[in-house]
Amino acid sequence: MDQHERFLQSTSVAQRMLSQKTVQHEAVLATLAALSHPPAPERLFPSLQPALPQLLGLGHLPNGAWSGSVAEPPGLPEAVERARQLGRPVTLPVDDARYWLVAPSGWSLLLDARQLIPAADFPPGLANLTLSVGASPLRLLDKQPGDAAPGWSLALQKPLGAASQPFQMRSERRLTPDTWPWTAWAAWALASALLVAGAAAWQRSRAEARRQQEQLRLGAMARLSTLGEMAAGIAHELNQPLTAILAQTRAAERLLDDEDERPAVRHALLASAEQAKRAADIINRMRALVQPSPPARREALDPDALVASLRFLREPELARQGIRLGWHNASPGARPLGDRVALEQILHNLVQNAADALAGAAGPRQISLEGRADGAHYLFSVSDTGPGIAADALPRLFAPFYTTRPQGMGLGLALCDTLAGSMDGRISAHNLSPAGACFTVSLPLSGGRQAAAGISHA
Repeated sequence: MDQHERFLQSTSVAQRMLSQKTVQHEAVLATLAALSHPPAPERLFPSLQPALPQLLGLGHLPNGAWSGSVAEPPGLPEAVERARQLGRPVTLPVDDARYWLVAPSGWSLLLDARQLIPAADFPPGLANLTLSVGASPLRLLDKQPGDAAPGWSLALQKPLGAASQPFQMRSERRLTPDTWPWTAWAAWALASALLVAGAAAWQRSRAEARRQQEQLRLGAMARLSTLGEMAAGIAHELNQPLTAILAQTRAAERLLDDEDERPAVRHALLASAEQAKRAADIINRMRALVQPSPPARREALDPDALVASLRFLREPELARQGIRLGWHNASPGARPLGDRVALEQILHNLVQNAADALAGAAGPRQISLEGRADGAHYLFSVSDTGPGIAADALPRLFAPFYTTRPQGMGLGLALCDTLAGSMDGRISAHNLSPAGACFTVSLPLSGGRQAAAGISHA
């Protein structure tokens, strides 16, 4: 039935709209935690509030001393401790509409769920909509009274998509006789009797207009969430090069007093400079996601040099975790065509994900990298000896904001997929037998099939 399908679509759109708002809250907290010298909350609040009408207050509890635009809420220190144990923000309800979102860093947002989405912006197919923030459901829409005439009741309940704010959203609608499209049915029947072909064409035109309207709505929601996605993506992606810079700088500091170690100090400082340049390239790449830009420059890359740089940065840390990192070049001389910075970022993310999968795993702990030419493509594979990927998670691995880790934000693999696509490549994942997972990055081979044939005959 058309009205039933419209009800389901409208409810799904409302759930995505509210979910993107809650994910935006997480991104704001992640950005605040990444600031080295953040402004005082009472000075920062006026600049954030116009973009976030649902924001009622902002505060920070760094070392037990509260600083905020409003008074410290009861139970905040315990909420901060709970957030640190879970590795993600937690909620601290105030009443049925308001709640605090508390991050492990001590930053906290006071939010009003009534202001998340204006009532006029919800899809018109909705009647009654509630959100369970506190003890009693909060009414976001109340278009149909409880004593409505008898009819067919529709109801659907879904949780919001943010792990820190999984509030239950419930949508209800009663299809009564006065809501049925009597006029449209009579017109449709008359038009069908007079001209069947014309009625079919009108129906197709109506369906196409509805699809275009939904596409425009989804595009508008995507633009609203760009700020949150960008802030969370920058915080996520800059973590690796900044960690590498810190490790290399500390190593150089320890070796400064030893004359024989000066080459190692020089090597560490050069590696830090390379990572600083990589961080700048990542910021430029993030900026390019929201403004028109020419395609990334691609060149023939040396797989051995790329992996040597990666092993130099990651092997000491992996060794401390008892993880062995191996590399095998099955096609020496073959060169993939791509963007060096983008490919480095993909490989770093995949190695980090493999290390996370091996945390606590029994038996040998091994990450294996392999490169080989396959027809007109070059394949990089990153495999591990961990428990593998759950069957229900495999189809959703590269979807934005989907993650299987409590502390994850679901942006790493989504960004890898985007970067691979920008190089005319693709990324895929599958499980190994008897255990483990393998991610494969496919890129065009420099020189195409001719280059591949030349290598096989060498």
